[in-house]
This record gives sequence, structure tokens and C-alpha cells, in this order.
Amino acid sequence: MPLEWRLAWRNVWRNPRRTGLSVAATVFAVVLVMVAVAMAAGTHEKMIEDSVRLQSGHVLVAGEDYLERRTLEQFVRFDAELEAILDETPGVRAVAPRVSSYGLVSHEDASQGVAVIGVDPEREAGVTTLAARVYQGDFLAPDGARQMVVGRRLAQSLGVGLGDEVLLYGAAYSLETAYELFRIRGVLALPDPELERRVVFISLADAQEFYVFGDRVSEIALLASDSLAAPAIRDALNARLAERGAVAHTWDEVLPELEQLILLDDAGMYIMLAILVVVVGFGILNTILMAVLERTRELGVVLALGLSPGAVFRMVYLESLLLAGVGLVVGLGIALPLVLYFQAHPIPLGGDVGQVAELFGMEPVITWKLRPGNPVGSVLTILGVAVAAALYPAVKASRGRPVDALRSL
Repeated sequence: MPLEWRLAWRNVWRNPRRTGLSVAATVFAVVLVMVAVAMAAGTHEKMIEDSVRLQSGHVLVAGEDYLERRTLEQFVRFDAELEAILDETPGVRAVAPRVSSYGLVSHEDASQGVAVIGVDPEREAGVTTLAARVYQGDFLAPDGARQMVVGRRLAQSLGVGLGDEVLLYGAAYSLETAYELFRIRGVLALPDPELERRVVFISLADAQEFYVFGDRVSEIALLASDSLAAPAIRDALNARLAERGAVAHTWDEVLPELEQLILLDDAGMYIMLAILVVVVGFGILNTILMAVLERTRELGVVLALGLSPGAVFRMVYLESLLLAGVGLVVGLGIALPLVLYFQAHPIPLGGDVGQVAELFGMEPVITWKLRPGNPVGSVLTILGVAVAAALYPAVKASRGRPVDALRSL
């Protein structure tokens, strides 16, 4: 073993209490960073999953300018060829075509402007959780005609219940006036009060007939394995759909407000973790600097005996790396099992916190997600701080002079 390594290892354990405190600080930082990042990743993944499973999907295929205009003019023809393209795309788990437009729902003397969504009940069940959000009655039947599912607040506003008939007015794609009677089959409890008041669901076949839309659809929602697969699916589809006048969008393009919320949450978390890491860096700096100042005479002696300043620099630098290395190994040994346990056992939320989560359409649980970049990033960050913190003490030690050792006697 090189001389610098032996001296560094001996000096690290010269003061066990101080070394233990420094290692404990590093361990605490590694555990907290990994747990916080895993919790943020799990929470954000849960937010994304709950949001895309409510309606948008991980990827949305639509006509050009659909996100900006959202009219019947921006359509896609959902034929066998397009269906084959979507099914063949790697990462696509389920496909749900829809017709999306606007109309006026009336019952007796009450009326309400609404967004009308035509869905295929069987396909929609593979992409969204709308059927599981039925508050009363049932979701649309696959073979049912002239059925409608409404939000709870809209049902209260119109004064309708299960089995009641409502009149739907709208403007067809042919610019003709469209109107038809629909029977209420179910009432949805949705997390967004405005969505409960402003949206109705009918079958895809009824919507295409009502709006004289033929085989056209407004959008096609795709479910992927997870949100990280969405960009690859979008790029693969855009390369094949350009000639059909269709464009694929990822969930963050369809739901920019959700992306902004996640970015703000990440910013707050990283600021907190940065402060923690800086505190740990100062702890390592203090430990190494105090060790150097206490050994002024010893360092002067070894320099007088012929040890080069470069060797002294390396020795002190290795001390900080050893402190950080021990802390990192112990921290990873604690953090990895802890995160994996929480990932397998989400913590349910109750009381007001759980109600707030449900208000945002999230399942009231705290989830964790361990991604490969988490331990790697945590280790590199703490190691980088340790390397930076050791620079000043190492330089100071290497610039010592034997005469300083004599003056300290």
C-alpha cells in the first residue's frame, strides 16, 4: 500500500469521535437525498399516472393544431392502417379513440353548455379510469345507444337522475344543427369540480353519428408503460404519421400545468437538498482542516524528513475521500433497503391531507420510485462535495514549512 494511503487511513481514525460525526453526517445526507429524490420521483409518477389515466393518456395523437384550436376541423381518420401503426409502436399498451366537441344539454327548463366526449367504452377502459369513477349507475355499455354519462355537479345543475332523458344540441361537422335525446346511464365523481360541471360522455359511435363525423376522430389517447416512455413513442409515431396529417404529443404537452407543478416541486426539493449537501461539505471541511491544524508539527517533521509537498497534499486529500467513502458505503447500505421497502409499501394518507390529494385527482398515498440515476447521482454529488471541501485543507498542508513546526514547539 502506498505511503500516502497508510498515513491517510491512520490519520482518519486518530480521532474516532470526530471521524464518526463526519461519517454520520455523510450517511445522513446520503439517506436523506436518496429518500427525498425517490419520494419525489414516486409522487410525481403517481401524479402523472393519475392525471393521464383520467383522460389524456401518456401520448395523444390528433390533427395538426388540435391542442390550440380543439375543433372538429382538426381530425384524424381512425382506420385499420392507423390502428395497425399504433399497435405496432413499441411501448404502446392501449389505444382509445375519441370524438371531442361542444354542445348544449337541456332538461326541462335547465340547460348547460358542455364538452361532449365520445368514447369507445371497451377501449377507454384500457387507457383511463373513468369507469371506476362512476358515482351512480354504470358507465357506457359497449352495445348501448343514446346513453350518456354526466358529472355529479352537472346532474345536480340540470336536476336529472339515472334513467332521465336529456336533449343534446350541437353543430355537426357538416355545419348542420344536430340534436338528439340521450338517457342518463351514469353519474361520475371527478376530482375537478369544473370538469364535473362541464363534461358529458357518450359512445364513440353515437358521437360520430351525432356530429356526422364518419370514421373521423378528434384524438387518440395512448397508454404507455410509464411516463418515461412517452417521448420515444411520440418520436416514433411522428416519423410515421406526418403523411396522414396527424401529430403525436406527450402528456406534458397536453397538460403543461402539471409539468409546471412538477418542475416547481422539484425546484423546492433540490434547493433544500443543496443546502443539506453544503452543510455536509462544511462538516468535511471542518474535520480535515482541524486535523491539519492539529498536526502542524507532524507535517513539518515529515516535510523535513523528505516527504514532498505533493505527497502531503495527496495524503490529506485521501483522508477526505476515505471519510466520504465510508459514509457513502454505509449510507447506501441504509438508504437502498429503506427506499425499496417504501416502494413496495406505499404509505396511505388520511384526514385533510388525503382529501386534498383526492381533490387533485390523486390516490391518497405516498409512493416511492427508485430509479438508477438516484443512487448514482447521490453518490457523485456527495463525493464531489467531499472533493471540493478537501481542496483547501490539502493545499494548506502541502504549503507548510519545517520552520513552522519548530515555532509550534
